[in-house]
Amino acid sequence: MADRDSRTYAAQRMVTGLFYRGLFGYLLLDGIVFLFFDGPGWVWRLLLAVEAAGLVIGLVRNSQTVRRMMTPLAALEETADVLGRSDLDLEDLRQLAEKLDDINAAHLSERLAVPGEQEGLATLTEAINAMLERIEKGYQAQTRFVSDASHELRTPIAVIQGYANMLDRWGKNDPAARQEAIDAIRQEAESMNTLVQNLLFLARGDNETQPVNRVMLNLSDMAEEVLHETQLLETGREVTGEIEPFLMAETDRLLLKQAMRILVDNAVKYTPDGGELFIRLSRRGEMGLFSVTDSGQGIAPEELPKVFERFYRTDESRSRQNGGTGLGLPIAKWIAQRQGGSIEVVSRPQVGSRFTLVVPLLELGEL
Repeated sequence: MADRDSRTYAAQRMVTGLFYRGLFGYLLLDGIVFLFFDGPGWVWRLLLAVEAAGLVIGLVRNSQTVRRMMTPLAALEETADVLGRSDLDLEDLRQLAEKLDDINAAHLSERLAVPGEQEGLATLTEAINAMLERIEKGYQAQTRFVSDASHELRTPIAVIQGYANMLDRWGKNDPAARQEAIDAIRQEAESMNTLVQNLLFLARGDNETQPVNRVMLNLSDMAEEVLHETQLLETGREVTGEIEPFLMAETDRLLLKQAMRILVDNAVKYTPDGGELFIRLSRRGEMGLFSVTDSGQGIAPEELPKVFERFYRTDESRSRQNGGTGLGLPIAKWIAQRQGGSIEVVSRPQVGSRFTLVVPLLELGEL
């Protein structure tokens, strides 16, 4: 308690010292003005009023600064007081620390035994076990992500190496073989570039460094744009749509269009030639719904919860054939969530799927 009082006294002295230093500075300024400036009385009154206001403002700001400096120290002291008043035994703490030393990346699944004798130590042990649980889940997710990314990059690299070896052995003088190798290498390089860009996007999203620039835009015009662009592509599918007009939103234009394109591209990949795609924009309460319905192979009920997992594919061979990386839907989900929305999916095997991008709308009074 004495230490706390001394720190409080020191803080008060700091504020008082800052106040007097400011006062001394103003007095020095007054002396200089008095020696070199001979003005009317109202100038002096105005100068004194400004100086008084400056001293008060400075005092308040200095007090706030010292208070912010003292807050974490006070919290730390309170924590130390709680620990000091608890029934924790130093020997028990030492044994707990030794057990923690044995837990590393290779043994993250281990947990500490919760003692029943000391309530304080039991609470501390449970908190540490909960923290270890979160660390283990994060470490496993990171390890799986790195493994999946390495696996995805291994395939195009192997294809490029294979064609490069073919050219080196006998394809240099064969125009047909040379062109085949060039086309394959170019295609695999583009696939690698797409994969790397998607990985970087997700990494920036995980680190909260992916910029989101919100602007007010006409969601109906954007949906019309996506529908028209899809109809111009030679997808081999019949593309129709229905767009509700005058739906406005405040969102990132580039990111939102990227999410829309992902849903459309995903529907094209999993719909056979001659199939149908239907793009709709509608309102549901305060939310705008951009949905893409296809007549593709559909998704089994047990696979629906996994479709937003990174690198997950419902049809491995077909996805690779169409250039899928298994990262499109996770990216679209991240974009939707950052816009304050979500993605909904309904699917029936051998019937088709409907993916819906849900984003908040702006009401007329907010425009």
